[in-house]
Amino acid sequence: MSLNVKNAPGSQVLKRRDRVNGTHVVMAFIAFTLVTLIGSNAWLAWRGYEKELGLAKESSLNLAHAVSQQFDSVFSDVDRTLENIGFRIEQGNMSRQAIKALQPELVNSLSRSDHLHSIFVFDRDGLSLVDTQPRRSSSTRNADRPYFLAHMTNPSTRMRISAPLLSRTTGTWVIPVTRRLNDGNGNFIGVILASIRVDYVRDVLDGYAIGEHGAAGLSLADGTILVRRPFDVADLGRNIANPHITAGLKSFRSGTARMVSPVDGVMRVLGFEFTQNHPVVVAVARAESEILRSWWRSLFIQSIMVLVLSVFIAIFGRFVVHIIRLRSQERLEIERAHQQVSEANLRLQHLAAHDGMTDLLNRRAFDARAAALVSHSARHQRSLSMLMLDVDHFKAYNDHFGHQPGDECLRLVANALKSAARRPADVLARYGGEEFIMMLPETDAAGARTIAENAIQAVRALRIDHPRSPLGIVTISAGGTTTQFAPPMALTLTELIEQADAALYEAKTGARDGYREHGARPQDR
Repeated sequence: MSLNVKNAPGSQVLKRRDRVNGTHVVMAFIAFTLVTLIGSNAWLAWRGYEKELGLAKESSLNLAHAVSQQFDSVFSDVDRTLENIGFRIEQGNMSRQAIKALQPELVNSLSRSDHLHSIFVFDRDGLSLVDTQPRRSSSTRNADRPYFLAHMTNPSTRMRISAPLLSRTTGTWVIPVTRRLNDGNGNFIGVILASIRVDYVRDVLDGYAIGEHGAAGLSLADGTILVRRPFDVADLGRNIANPHITAGLKSFRSGTARMVSPVDGVMRVLGFEFTQNHPVVVAVARAESEILRSWWRSLFIQSIMVLVLSVFIAIFGRFVVHIIRLRSQERLEIERAHQQVSEANLRLQHLAAHDGMTDLLNRRAFDARAAALVSHSARHQRSLSMLMLDVDHFKAYNDHFGHQPGDECLRLVANALKSAARRPADVLARYGGEEFIMMLPETDAAGARTIAENAIQAVRALRIDHPRSPLGIVTISAGGTTTQFAPPMALTLTELIEQADAALYEAKTGARDGYREHGARPQDR
Protein backbone atom coordinates (compact mmCIF):
# COMPACT_ATOMS: atom_id res chain seq x y z
CA MET A 1 0.00 0.00 0.00
CA SER A 2 3.00 2.30 -0.46
CA LEU A 3 2.48 5.57 -2.29
CA ASN A 4 3.65 5.69 -5.93
CA VAL A 5 3.28 9.18 -7.33
CA LYS A 6 4.32 8.01 -10.80
CA ASN A 7 0.97 6.32 -11.17
CA ALA A 8 -0.95 9.40 -10.03
CA PRO A 9 -3.73 10.59 -12.38
CA GLY A 10 -2.00 13.93 -13.03
CA SER A 11 1.24 12.16 -13.97
CA GLN A 12 -0.57 9.79 -16.35
CA VAL A 13 -2.33 12.69 -18.07
CA LEU A 14 1.01 14.45 -18.55
CA LYS A 15 2.57 11.30 -20.02
CA ARG A 16 -0.29 10.85 -22.45
CA ARG A 17 -0.05 14.46 -23.52
CA ASP A 18 3.71 14.15 -24.00
CA ARG A 19 3.23 11.15 -26.25
CA VAL A 20 0.71 12.85 -28.51
CA ASN A 21 2.00 16.41 -28.47
CA GLY A 22 2.52 18.30 -31.67
CA THR A 23 6.27 17.65 -31.80
CA HIS A 24 5.86 13.92 -31.86
CA VAL A 25 3.10 14.10 -34.44
CA VAL A 26 5.17 16.28 -36.76
CA MET A 27 8.27 14.10 -36.33
CA ALA A 28 6.23 10.97 -36.98
CA PHE A 29 4.71 12.58 -40.08
CA ILE A 30 8.13 13.61 -41.38
CA ALA A 31 9.54 10.14 -40.73
CA PHE A 32 6.53 8.55 -42.42
CA THR A 33 6.90 10.87 -45.41
CA LEU A 34 10.62 10.13 -45.77
CA VAL A 35 10.13 6.39 -45.38
CA THR A 36 7.28 6.44 -47.89
CA LEU A 37 9.30 8.52 -50.34
CA ILE A 38 12.40 6.35 -50.10
CA GLY A 39 10.37 3.14 -50.01
CA SER A 40 8.39 4.16 -53.10
CA ASN A 41 11.60 5.00 -54.92
CA ALA A 42 13.09 1.63 -53.96
CA TRP A 43 9.92 -0.18 -55.01
CA LEU A 44 9.78 1.63 -58.36
CA ALA A 45 13.48 0.92 -58.91
CA TRP A 46 12.94 -2.76 -58.18
CA ARG A 47 9.93 -2.91 -60.49
CA GLY A 48 11.98 -1.21 -63.21
CA TYR A 49 14.80 -3.68 -62.63
CA GLU A 50 12.47 -6.66 -62.92
CA LYS A 51 10.82 -5.16 -65.99
CA GLU A 52 14.14 -4.64 -67.78
CA LEU A 53 15.24 -8.20 -67.02
CA GLY A 54 11.83 -9.53 -68.04
CA LEU A 55 11.94 -7.71 -71.37
CA ALA A 56 15.50 -8.91 -71.92
CA LYS A 57 14.49 -12.53 -71.23
CA GLU A 58 11.53 -12.21 -73.60
CA SER A 59 13.68 -10.63 -76.31
CA SER A 60 16.41 -13.29 -75.93
CA LEU A 61 13.87 -16.09 -76.09
CA ASN A 62 12.26 -14.61 -79.22
CA LEU A 63 15.65 -14.26 -80.92
CA ALA A 64 16.58 -17.80 -79.90
CA HIS A 65 13.33 -19.01 -81.43
CA ALA A 66 13.97 -17.18 -84.68
CA VAL A 67 17.56 -18.45 -84.95
CA SER A 68 16.43 -21.96 -84.02
CA GLN A 69 13.86 -22.05 -86.81
CA GLN A 70 16.37 -20.75 -89.34
CA PHE A 71 19.01 -23.33 -88.53
CA ASP A 72 16.48 -26.13 -88.16
CA SER A 73 15.60 -25.40 -91.78
CA VAL A 74 19.31 -25.46 -92.73
CA PHE A 75 19.96 -28.81 -91.05
CA SER A 76 16.75 -30.27 -92.49
CA ASP A 77 17.84 -29.21 -95.97
CA VAL A 78 21.21 -30.90 -95.47
CA ASP A 79 19.45 -33.98 -94.09
CA ARG A 80 17.30 -34.23 -97.23
CA THR A 81 20.39 -33.91 -99.42
CA LEU A 82 22.16 -36.73 -97.55
CA GLU A 83 19.01 -38.84 -97.58
CA ASN A 84 18.61 -38.53 -101.37
CA ILE A 85 22.22 -39.37 -102.08
CA GLY A 86 22.24 -42.25 -99.63
CA PHE A 87 18.99 -43.67 -101.01
CA ARG A 88 20.35 -43.74 -104.57
CA ILE A 89 23.61 -45.36 -103.53
CA GLU A 90 22.10 -47.96 -101.19
CA GLN A 91 19.13 -48.93 -103.35
CA GLY A 92 21.00 -49.03 -106.66
CA ASN A 93 24.01 -51.04 -105.48
CA MET A 94 26.04 -48.59 -107.53
CA SER A 95 29.60 -49.32 -108.54
CA ARG A 96 32.45 -46.93 -107.81
CA GLN A 97 32.30 -45.61 -111.36
CA ALA A 98 28.56 -45.01 -111.08
CA ILE A 99 29.02 -43.22 -107.76
CA LYS A 100 31.70 -40.99 -109.29
CA ALA A 101 29.21 -40.12 -112.00
CA LEU A 102 27.09 -38.45 -109.33
CA GLN A 103 29.51 -35.49 -109.10
CA PRO A 104 27.54 -33.15 -111.39
CA GLU A 105 24.43 -33.79 -109.32
CA LEU A 106 26.35 -33.12 -106.09
CA VAL A 107 27.81 -29.92 -107.54
CA ASN A 108 24.31 -28.85 -108.59
CA SER A 109 23.02 -29.43 -105.02
CA LEU A 110 25.94 -27.43 -103.67
CA SER A 111 25.31 -24.52 -106.04
CA ARG A 112 21.71 -24.22 -104.86
CA SER A 113 22.80 -23.87 -101.24
CA ASP A 114 24.27 -20.84 -99.45
CA HIS A 115 25.33 -22.80 -96.42
CA LEU A 116 27.06 -25.89 -97.81
CA HIS A 117 30.84 -25.94 -98.22
CA SER A 118 31.27 -29.36 -99.83
CA ILE A 119 29.75 -32.83 -100.25
CA PHE A 120 31.82 -36.04 -100.06
CA VAL A 121 31.09 -39.74 -100.39
CA PHE A 122 33.63 -42.01 -98.66
CA ASP A 123 33.99 -45.76 -98.95
CA ARG A 124 34.38 -48.12 -96.01
CA ASP A 125 38.12 -47.32 -95.86
CA GLY A 126 37.56 -43.57 -95.71
CA LEU A 127 38.72 -42.90 -99.27
CA SER A 128 36.81 -40.24 -101.21
CA LEU A 129 34.69 -41.73 -104.02
CA VAL A 130 33.15 -38.49 -105.23
CA ASP A 131 33.05 -34.89 -104.02
CA THR A 132 32.16 -31.36 -105.07
CA GLN A 133 35.67 -29.95 -105.05
CA PRO A 134 36.89 -28.41 -108.35
CA ARG A 135 39.99 -30.58 -108.14
CA ARG A 136 39.51 -34.33 -107.90
CA SER A 137 40.55 -35.49 -104.47
CA SER A 138 40.36 -39.26 -104.72
CA SER A 139 43.39 -39.47 -102.49
CA THR A 140 41.47 -37.78 -99.63
CA ARG A 141 41.11 -40.19 -96.75
CA ASN A 142 39.00 -39.37 -93.69
CA ALA A 143 38.94 -42.69 -91.88
CA ASP A 144 40.51 -41.02 -88.82
CA ARG A 145 37.78 -38.42 -88.43
CA PRO A 146 35.61 -38.81 -85.28
CA TYR A 147 32.38 -38.85 -87.30
CA PHE A 148 33.72 -41.66 -89.54
CA LEU A 149 34.74 -43.78 -86.57
CA ALA A 150 31.35 -43.17 -84.95
CA HIS A 151 29.45 -44.38 -88.05
CA MET A 152 31.61 -47.49 -88.30
CA THR A 153 30.46 -48.65 -84.84
CA ASN A 154 26.85 -47.37 -84.92
CA PRO A 155 24.51 -49.07 -87.41
CA SER A 156 22.05 -46.15 -87.42
CA THR A 157 21.65 -44.29 -90.69
CA ARG A 158 20.34 -41.14 -89.00
CA MET A 159 22.07 -37.85 -89.74
CA ARG A 160 24.92 -36.98 -87.37
CA ILE A 161 26.11 -33.43 -86.58
CA SER A 162 29.69 -33.32 -85.27
CA ALA A 163 32.03 -30.71 -83.78
CA PRO A 164 33.59 -28.22 -86.23
CA LEU A 165 36.83 -29.23 -87.93
CA LEU A 166 39.31 -27.82 -90.42
CA SER A 167 38.71 -29.01 -93.98
CA ARG A 168 41.70 -30.94 -95.33
CA THR A 169 40.96 -29.88 -98.89
CA THR A 170 40.40 -26.12 -98.44
CA GLY A 171 41.66 -25.30 -94.93
CA THR A 172 38.25 -23.85 -94.07
CA TRP A 173 36.39 -24.41 -90.80
CA VAL A 174 33.26 -26.45 -91.40
CA ILE A 175 30.55 -28.26 -89.42
CA PRO A 176 30.43 -31.88 -90.64
CA VAL A 177 26.95 -33.34 -91.17
CA THR A 178 27.19 -37.02 -92.03
CA ARG A 179 25.18 -40.16 -92.71
CA ARG A 180 26.21 -43.83 -92.71
CA LEU A 181 25.91 -45.96 -95.88
CA ASN A 182 24.83 -49.60 -95.56
CA ASP A 183 24.63 -52.42 -98.09
CA GLY A 184 21.59 -54.64 -98.51
CA ASN A 185 22.61 -56.65 -95.44
CA GLY A 186 23.05 -53.60 -93.26
CA ASN A 187 26.85 -53.72 -93.40
CA PHE A 188 28.91 -50.55 -93.35
CA ILE A 189 30.03 -49.47 -96.81
CA GLY A 190 30.86 -45.78 -96.30
CA VAL A 191 29.87 -42.29 -95.20
CA ILE A 192 28.26 -39.31 -96.87
CA LEU A 193 29.54 -35.92 -95.69
CA ALA A 194 27.92 -32.54 -96.25
CA SER A 195 29.85 -29.78 -94.51
CA ILE A 196 28.30 -26.45 -93.47
CA ARG A 197 30.46 -23.36 -93.68
CA VAL A 198 31.25 -21.88 -90.26
CA ASP A 199 31.46 -18.48 -91.95
CA TYR A 200 27.83 -18.83 -93.04
CA VAL A 201 26.72 -19.49 -89.46
CA ARG A 202 28.83 -16.52 -88.25
CA ASP A 203 27.18 -14.21 -90.80
CA VAL A 204 23.71 -15.30 -89.67
CA LEU A 205 24.51 -14.77 -85.99
CA ASP A 206 26.14 -11.38 -86.70
CA GLY A 207 22.90 -10.24 -88.31
CA TYR A 208 21.05 -10.10 -85.00
CA ALA A 209 21.24 -7.02 -82.77
CA ILE A 210 22.26 -8.30 -79.33
CA GLY A 211 24.56 -5.50 -78.16
CA GLU A 212 28.29 -5.03 -78.05
CA HIS A 213 28.81 -7.59 -75.31
CA GLY A 214 25.99 -9.93 -76.27
CA ALA A 215 26.54 -13.54 -77.29
CA ALA A 216 24.83 -16.05 -79.56
CA GLY A 217 25.73 -19.53 -80.58
CA LEU A 218 24.91 -23.02 -81.68
CA SER A 219 25.94 -26.04 -79.67
CA LEU A 220 25.19 -29.72 -79.49
CA ALA A 221 23.06 -31.10 -76.68
CA ASP A 222 26.19 -32.38 -74.90
CA GLY A 223 27.58 -28.82 -74.60
CA THR A 224 29.94 -28.87 -77.61
CA ILE A 225 30.12 -25.45 -79.26
CA LEU A 226 29.50 -25.43 -83.02
CA VAL A 227 29.77 -21.67 -83.59
CA ARG A 228 29.70 -18.78 -81.15
CA ARG A 229 29.47 -15.01 -81.36
CA PRO A 230 31.77 -13.28 -80.47
CA PHE A 231 33.82 -15.58 -82.66
CA ASP A 232 37.03 -17.19 -81.52
CA VAL A 233 38.61 -20.16 -83.30
CA ALA A 234 39.57 -21.58 -79.89
CA ASP A 235 35.85 -21.92 -79.03
CA LEU A 236 35.08 -24.18 -82.01
CA GLY A 237 34.39 -27.68 -80.69
CA ARG A 238 34.93 -26.58 -77.09
CA ASN A 239 32.77 -28.44 -74.58
CA ILE A 240 31.19 -26.25 -71.90
CA ALA A 241 29.01 -28.93 -70.36
CA ASN A 242 27.75 -28.16 -66.86
CA PRO A 243 25.67 -30.73 -64.91
CA HIS A 244 23.09 -28.12 -63.85
CA ILE A 245 22.82 -26.58 -67.31
CA THR A 246 22.69 -29.95 -69.07
CA ALA A 247 19.95 -31.16 -66.71
CA GLY A 248 17.96 -27.98 -67.40
CA LEU A 249 18.32 -28.37 -71.16
CA LYS A 250 17.06 -31.94 -70.97
CA SER A 251 14.03 -30.86 -68.97
CA PHE A 252 12.95 -27.97 -71.21
CA ARG A 253 12.98 -27.52 -74.97
CA SER A 254 13.29 -23.76 -74.50
CA GLY A 255 13.65 -21.26 -71.69
CA THR A 256 15.57 -18.37 -70.18
CA ALA A 257 18.29 -18.02 -67.56
CA ARG A 258 20.45 -15.40 -65.89
CA MET A 259 23.98 -16.72 -65.63
CA VAL A 260 27.69 -16.04 -65.92
CA SER A 261 29.02 -17.28 -69.24
CA PRO A 262 31.38 -20.27 -68.82
CA VAL A 263 33.29 -19.00 -71.88
CA ASP A 264 34.14 -15.38 -71.06
CA GLY A 265 32.71 -14.86 -67.53
CA VAL A 266 30.23 -12.13 -68.56
CA MET A 267 26.88 -11.99 -66.73
CA ARG A 268 24.16 -12.33 -69.34
CA VAL A 269 20.41 -12.89 -69.71
CA LEU A 270 20.04 -15.96 -71.85
CA GLY A 271 17.30 -17.39 -74.05
CA PHE A 272 17.72 -20.89 -75.45
CA GLU A 273 15.76 -23.27 -77.67
CA PHE A 274 16.36 -26.66 -79.27
CA THR A 275 15.91 -26.89 -83.00
CA GLN A 276 12.69 -28.74 -83.66
CA ASN A 277 14.11 -31.73 -85.54
CA HIS A 278 17.80 -31.85 -84.61
CA PRO A 279 19.94 -32.12 -81.45
CA VAL A 280 21.21 -28.55 -81.71
CA VAL A 281 20.68 -25.87 -79.10
CA VAL A 282 20.50 -22.22 -80.06
CA ALA A 283 21.34 -19.67 -77.35
CA VAL A 284 21.03 -15.89 -77.58
CA ALA A 285 22.20 -13.76 -74.65
CA ARG A 286 22.46 -10.06 -73.88
CA ALA A 287 24.95 -8.65 -71.40
CA GLU A 288 23.25 -7.62 -68.16
CA SER A 289 25.41 -4.48 -67.99
CA GLU A 290 23.96 -3.30 -71.32
CA ILE A 291 20.43 -4.32 -70.41
CA LEU A 292 20.52 -2.31 -67.17
CA ARG A 293 22.50 0.66 -68.49
CA SER A 294 19.45 2.89 -68.99
CA TRP A 295 17.94 1.57 -65.74
CA TRP A 296 21.05 2.58 -63.79
CA ARG A 297 20.96 6.04 -65.39
CA SER A 298 17.30 6.51 -64.48
CA LEU A 299 17.92 5.18 -60.97
CA PHE A 300 20.77 7.64 -60.44
CA ILE A 301 18.70 10.64 -61.52
CA GLN A 302 15.67 9.48 -59.54
CA SER A 303 17.78 8.87 -56.41
CA ILE A 304 19.34 12.35 -56.63
CA MET A 305 15.88 13.88 -56.83
CA VAL A 306 14.63 11.83 -53.88
CA LEU A 307 17.71 12.76 -51.87
CA VAL A 308 17.24 16.49 -52.52
CA LEU A 309 13.55 16.28 -51.67
CA SER A 310 14.31 14.29 -48.49
CA VAL A 311 16.84 16.89 -47.35
CA PHE A 312 14.33 19.67 -47.97
CA ILE A 313 11.62 17.83 -46.02
CA ALA A 314 14.03 17.15 -43.15
CA ILE A 315 15.12 20.81 -42.93
CA PHE A 316 11.54 22.08 -43.11
CA GLY A 317 10.42 19.52 -40.56
CA ARG A 318 13.19 20.51 -38.18
CA PHE A 319 12.08 24.13 -38.40
CA VAL A 320 8.46 23.19 -37.68
CA VAL A 321 9.49 21.02 -34.73
CA HIS A 322 11.53 23.88 -33.30
CA ILE A 323 8.54 26.24 -33.49
CA ILE A 324 6.24 23.68 -31.87
CA ARG A 325 8.71 23.08 -29.05
CA LEU A 326 8.96 26.77 -28.31
CA ARG A 327 5.19 27.12 -28.18
CA SER A 328 4.84 23.99 -26.07
CA GLN A 329 7.37 25.03 -23.43
CA GLU A 330 4.96 27.19 -21.43
CA ARG A 331 2.25 24.54 -21.60
CA LEU A 332 4.68 21.92 -20.36
CA GLU A 333 5.73 24.11 -17.44
CA ILE A 334 2.09 24.65 -16.46
CA GLU A 335 1.41 20.93 -16.67
CA ARG A 336 4.53 20.21 -14.62
CA ALA A 337 3.33 22.56 -11.91
CA HIS A 338 -0.10 20.95 -12.03
CA GLN A 339 1.53 17.56 -11.71
CA GLN A 340 3.47 18.67 -8.66
CA VAL A 341 0.28 19.93 -7.03
CA SER A 342 -1.51 16.69 -7.88
CA GLU A 343 1.32 14.63 -6.44
CA ALA A 344 1.29 16.71 -3.28
CA ASN A 345 -2.47 16.15 -2.97
CA LEU A 346 -1.98 12.43 -3.45
CA ARG A 347 0.67 12.36 -0.77
CA LEU A 348 -1.63 14.24 1.58
CA GLN A 349 -4.49 11.86 0.80
CA HIS A 350 -2.21 8.90 1.44
CA LEU A 351 -0.92 10.33 4.68
CA ALA A 352 -4.47 11.09 5.81
CA ALA A 353 -5.57 7.49 5.23
CA HIS A 354 -2.46 5.54 6.30
CA ASP A 355 -0.51 4.97 9.45
CA GLY A 356 2.83 6.74 9.26
CA MET A 357 4.81 3.93 10.88
CA THR A 358 3.42 0.75 9.27
CA ASP A 359 1.93 2.25 6.07
CA LEU A 360 -1.30 0.34 6.82
CA LEU A 361 -4.70 1.99 6.81
CA ASN A 362 -5.27 4.08 9.91
CA ARG A 363 -8.35 3.71 12.10
CA ARG A 364 -10.35 6.44 10.43
CA ALA A 365 -9.77 5.08 6.93
CA PHE A 366 -10.53 1.58 8.20
CA ASP A 367 -13.86 2.67 9.67
CA ALA A 368 -14.91 4.12 6.29
CA ARG A 369 -13.82 1.03 4.32
CA ALA A 370 -15.29 -1.37 6.88
CA ALA A 371 -18.66 0.41 6.91
CA ALA A 372 -18.87 0.09 3.15
CA LEU A 373 -18.00 -3.63 3.29
CA VAL A 374 -20.60 -4.28 5.99
CA SER A 375 -23.23 -2.47 3.94
CA HIS A 376 -22.33 -4.42 0.78
CA SER A 377 -22.26 -7.80 2.57
CA ALA A 378 -25.58 -7.10 4.29
CA ARG A 379 -27.19 -6.09 0.99
CA HIS A 380 -26.09 -9.26 -0.76
CA GLN A 381 -26.34 -11.47 2.39
CA ARG A 382 -22.74 -12.70 2.10
CA SER A 383 -20.48 -13.84 4.90
CA LEU A 384 -18.08 -11.38 6.51
CA SER A 385 -15.33 -12.05 9.05
CA MET A 386 -13.48 -9.72 11.39
CA LEU A 387 -10.06 -10.40 13.00
CA MET A 388 -8.43 -8.46 15.84
CA LEU A 389 -4.70 -9.11 16.29
CA ASP A 390 -2.40 -7.97 19.05
CA VAL A 391 1.38 -8.32 19.63
CA ASP A 392 2.00 -10.41 22.76
CA HIS A 393 3.96 -8.79 25.63
CA PHE A 394 4.71 -5.73 23.50
CA LYS A 395 5.03 -3.38 26.48
CA ALA A 396 7.73 -5.64 27.89
CA TYR A 397 9.46 -5.61 24.46
CA ASN A 398 9.38 -1.80 24.44
CA ASP A 399 10.65 -1.56 27.98
CA HIS A 400 13.52 -3.93 27.21
CA PHE A 401 14.66 -2.63 23.78
CA GLY A 402 13.31 0.90 23.62
CA HIS A 403 10.88 2.70 21.36
CA GLN A 404 12.85 2.66 18.11
CA PRO A 405 13.30 -1.16 18.06
CA GLY A 406 9.66 -1.35 19.12
CA ASP A 407 8.59 0.70 16.10
CA GLU A 408 10.72 -1.50 13.83
CA CYS A 409 9.10 -4.58 15.38
CA LEU A 410 5.63 -3.23 14.56
CA ARG A 411 6.68 -2.56 10.95
CA LEU A 412 7.93 -6.13 10.56
CA VAL A 413 4.73 -7.53 12.09
CA ALA A 414 2.64 -5.34 9.74
CA ASN A 415 4.50 -6.70 6.70
CA ALA A 416 3.95 -10.26 7.95
CA LEU A 417 0.21 -9.58 8.32
CA LYS A 418 0.10 -8.27 4.73
CA SER A 419 1.30 -11.67 3.53
CA ALA A 420 -1.73 -13.28 5.22
CA ALA A 421 -4.33 -10.80 3.90
CA ARG A 422 -3.43 -11.00 0.22
CA ARG A 423 -6.81 -10.79 -1.50
CA PRO A 424 -7.60 -7.44 -3.11
CA ALA A 425 -10.80 -7.01 -1.10
CA ASP A 426 -9.23 -7.78 2.31
CA VAL A 427 -8.80 -4.75 4.55
CA LEU A 428 -5.87 -4.54 7.00
CA ALA A 429 -5.33 -1.61 9.34
CA ARG A 430 -3.46 -0.57 12.45
CA TYR A 431 -6.17 -0.17 15.04
CA GLY A 432 -4.06 1.39 17.76
CA GLY A 433 -0.74 0.80 19.52
CA GLU A 434 0.30 -2.79 18.89
CA GLU A 435 -3.22 -3.79 17.80
CA PHE A 436 -4.25 -4.59 14.20
CA ILE A 437 -7.59 -5.38 12.57
CA MET A 438 -8.62 -7.30 9.45
CA MET A 439 -11.90 -7.20 7.56
CA LEU A 440 -12.36 -10.32 5.37
CA PRO A 441 -15.34 -10.14 2.94
CA GLU A 442 -16.96 -13.35 1.65
CA THR A 443 -15.04 -15.38 4.26
CA ASP A 444 -16.68 -17.92 6.56
CA ALA A 445 -15.47 -18.99 10.03
CA ALA A 446 -13.19 -21.71 8.65
CA GLY A 447 -11.61 -19.27 6.21
CA ALA A 448 -11.11 -16.68 8.95
CA ARG A 449 -9.41 -19.29 11.13
CA THR A 450 -7.07 -20.21 8.26
CA ILE A 451 -6.09 -16.60 7.63
CA ALA A 452 -5.59 -15.95 11.35
CA GLU A 453 -3.37 -19.00 11.71
CA ASN A 454 -1.40 -17.94 8.60
CA ALA A 455 -0.87 -14.52 10.19
CA ILE A 456 0.28 -16.10 13.49
CA GLN A 457 2.68 -18.38 11.63
CA ALA A 458 4.01 -15.49 9.50
CA VAL A 459 4.88 -13.51 12.67
CA ARG A 460 6.51 -16.55 14.24
CA ALA A 461 8.59 -17.04 11.09
CA LEU A 462 10.13 -13.59 11.64
CA ARG A 463 11.97 -15.03 14.69
CA ILE A 464 12.21 -11.61 16.33
CA ASP A 465 14.08 -12.03 19.62
CA HIS A 466 11.93 -11.26 22.72
CA PRO A 467 13.75 -12.13 25.97
CA ARG A 468 10.71 -11.24 28.13
CA SER A 469 8.29 -13.53 26.28
CA PRO A 470 7.81 -17.13 27.44
CA LEU A 471 8.44 -18.28 23.86
CA GLY A 472 11.55 -16.14 23.47
CA ILE A 473 10.29 -14.58 20.20
CA VAL A 474 7.68 -12.03 19.20
CA THR A 475 4.21 -13.60 18.72
CA ILE A 476 0.66 -12.38 18.22
CA SER A 477 -2.75 -13.39 19.47
CA ALA A 478 -5.88 -13.19 17.33
CA GLY A 479 -9.61 -13.17 17.91
CA GLY A 480 -12.31 -13.33 15.29
CA THR A 481 -15.98 -13.40 14.52
CA THR A 482 -18.08 -14.19 11.45
CA THR A 483 -21.60 -13.16 10.37
CA GLN A 484 -23.76 -14.37 7.48
CA PHE A 485 -26.05 -11.27 7.49
CA ALA A 486 -29.10 -13.47 7.57
CA PRO A 487 -31.67 -13.00 10.38
CA PRO A 488 -31.11 -13.39 13.25
CA MET A 489 -27.29 -13.20 12.63
CA ALA A 490 -27.05 -9.75 11.01
CA LEU A 491 -24.50 -7.70 12.96
CA THR A 492 -23.49 -4.10 12.83
CA LEU A 493 -19.88 -2.97 12.38
CA THR A 494 -19.69 -2.04 16.07
CA GLU A 495 -20.97 -5.46 17.11
CA LEU A 496 -18.45 -7.20 14.85
CA ILE A 497 -15.60 -5.23 16.38
CA GLU A 498 -16.84 -5.91 19.90
CA GLN A 499 -17.15 -9.66 19.27
CA ALA A 500 -13.72 -9.83 17.63
CA ASP A 501 -12.25 -7.81 20.50
CA ALA A 502 -13.88 -10.15 23.04
CA ALA A 503 -12.41 -13.17 21.23
CA LEU A 504 -8.99 -11.47 21.26
CA TYR A 505 -9.33 -10.90 24.98
CA GLU A 506 -9.93 -14.63 25.46
CA ALA A 507 -6.81 -15.37 23.43
CA LYS A 508 -4.75 -12.87 25.43
CA THR A 509 -5.91 -14.21 28.78
CA GLY A 510 -5.09 -17.75 27.69
CA ALA A 511 -1.75 -19.06 26.54
CA ARG A 512 -1.48 -16.34 23.85
CA ASP A 513 0.18 -17.01 20.48
CA GLY A 514 -3.14 -18.43 19.26
CA TYR A 515 -6.57 -17.76 17.81
CA ARG A 516 -10.00 -17.61 19.46
CA GLU A 517 -13.29 -17.44 17.66
CA HIS A 518 -16.24 -15.64 19.23
CA GLY A 519 -19.02 -17.95 20.31
CA ALA A 520 -17.03 -21.16 19.74
CA ARG A 521 -17.40 -23.88 22.38
CA PRO A 522 -14.29 -24.69 24.45
CA GLN A 523 -14.05 -28.17 22.90
CA ASP A 524 -13.99 -26.55 19.42
CA ARG A 525 -11.01 -24.33 20.24
